[in-house]
Amino acid sequence: MSRCSLWASAVGAMLMLAGPCAAAQPQPDAVRPALLDSTSAAPSAAPTLRLDSLLAAAARGNPSLQAARLKTEARAERGAQTGALPDPTVGATAFPVPLVTARGEQRTQWRVQQAIPFPGKRTLRREVADLGADVARADAQALEQTLALRIRRAYYTLVRVRSHEHSIRRFQADLEQFERAAIAQYEVGEEGQSAVLKAQIERQRLQTRLEGLASERQSALQTLARLTGRAALAERDTQVAIPSRPDLPSTAPDEALDRRPEAEKLRRRIQQSEREAELAKTEQWPDFTVGAQYFDIAASDLGPTMTGRDALALSVGVTVPLWRGKQEANIQEARIERRRAETQLEGLRLEVRTRLADLQQQIERHRRQLTLLDETLLPKAETALETSLSGYRTGQNDFLDLLDAERTLFQLRLQRASVFARLLTTQAEWERTAGRVGLADGGE
Repeated sequence: MSRCSLWASAVGAMLMLAGPCAAAQPQPDAVRPALLDSTSAAPSAAPTLRLDSLLAAAARGNPSLQAARLKTEARAERGAQTGALPDPTVGATAFPVPLVTARGEQRTQWRVQQAIPFPGKRTLRREVADLGADVARADAQALEQTLALRIRRAYYTLVRVRSHEHSIRRFQADLEQFERAAIAQYEVGEEGQSAVLKAQIERQRLQTRLEGLASERQSALQTLARLTGRAALAERDTQVAIPSRPDLPSTAPDEALDRRPEAEKLRRRIQQSEREAELAKTEQWPDFTVGAQYFDIAASDLGPTMTGRDALALSVGVTVPLWRGKQEANIQEARIERRRAETQLEGLRLEVRTRLADLQQQIERHRRQLTLLDETLLPKAETALETSLSGYRTGQNDFLDLLDAERTLFQLRLQRASVFARLLTTQAEWERTAGRVGLADGGE
């Protein structure tokens, strides 16, 4: 084959590569979520995971969440227990040695007693137990929001991994064309052997990166399987639905605190401590005991004026709260617990306020980075690649210039995918901090 024929073949290969690059015009608003969407390159038989279905699966199947909900149900039953009257006491007495009364021999003695707490104690005990159930319910809600955040983090990791894999395979395909063109020019003496080796090394490096991404993908799938209770997720290949770019969030810190289940838990603990202090004060008042006794006395031949057969006695008693030290200690403990809960609530308020401000700044920074990538860097990198390709065809640039331009565009695509995933994750963290995320949410 002549040198001219080989050169023509190389130029033809370059023209095949130039077609897609020249057709990609910069679109400020659509820069391409397609660059991020790994499902847009080629159809795949792998099932597509959706965030809302994962959140719904976790709401149904997460073992920790189910245990927390069962704990709430169990605590809800305590109010009926603590607010009930104590069980009555029934007793009987027999006399191994006959006890003879003026009326006759006493055979047995029967009695029943009922303890009655001081008025108000039962109500306070029920309120304390009901507030404890509210605390358990808030714990379950907080766990639900935390699970939703962890699922979204793992899902957005899959989004980034799939996007990086798509960009790498796209770069690999371009490198194959580059390598063929470099080989053709090497054979006609227009390019050195280093260009061919450079393309081959780059392809091998990309394969190593694909292996690392496969490990990340498997780890994310294992996390989702564990959080949703669906073990099959970790055993098959999957695609992901790419979320849209989120809007800039805005909320007042006080509104966020009102929605946080952790804040609701602390408010209930404050109320519970107040009721416990009131209950400890009422423990200083006596409880009552009422009872009745029946005396079974046998009949005898004594005169009718001698009464006393089958006697009935009524009794009343009170407890004497003589040792006041333990009641005073209970009151002090309840007051200290209230102050502790109030301090924790104030700390949570400060944490929410500062965390929201920090996350909002991060979101704004990620959005600026995306805008810069979409509207400036990626379009310029595509233009630079087209220019390098044109110069390579005309002999003004060498192969390494072309490879460097392609690598720059590839790195920017990876950067965009990473920034977009960080934006989604930061948005999810912001919503968790604001109390606006749960297993029933998470729409895309």
